[in-house]
Amino acid sequence: MPYIRVIMPLKTFSTYIADILEKYHGALFIEVRDDNGIIAIKNPSAIEDNRGKNLDFFILSDHRGENLTPSQVYDDETAPFVIHGQGGRETADSIERIALRVLAKATNQNTTKIFNAIRNKLKKDDAIGMGVQGGSTLHDNYFYQKKYVGQKSFKTDFHNAKASLIRVKEE
Repeated sequence: MPYIRVIMPLKTFSTYIADILEKYHGALFIEVRDDNGIIAIKNPSAIEDNRGKNLDFFILSDHRGENLTPSQVYDDETAPFVIHGQGGRETADSIERIALRVLAKATNQNTTKIFNAIRNKLKKDDAIGMGVQGGSTLHDNYFYQKKYVGQKSFKTDFHNAKASLIRVKEE
């Protein structure tokens, strides 16, 4: 299953990929909790910097998300059109890693195009660095915004006190 890991606030990421979503007719949807505690999927007109725990986001390669519930995203009928995302929260001193994964093994062709376009844009962008400290090739494939190195701490999970900090490799 393909993954992309990038250290960037979700607000920034949503504008960063807007041209890709427009080109391939995709859309970004986020999970939100209402006053009754119910989670729904909404188009992200105003993404909160530090959304609640366990609230994910989804990139859909078609506009099925308009009336989806969070559980329907994982249905066999919908999953080939979904890129699942977690993270992207931001506070004054920290940014949480965004983890993207293609949801289904057999994806829609447009889903693959969107996923690959995101990865390629990150690879070609001079403002984006690649590689963090760690002992595996997984860490070599992390992307991060260079402007935040030394300015903010990079975290894997805001809601897990035991989660390790992410450190950028020395260049």
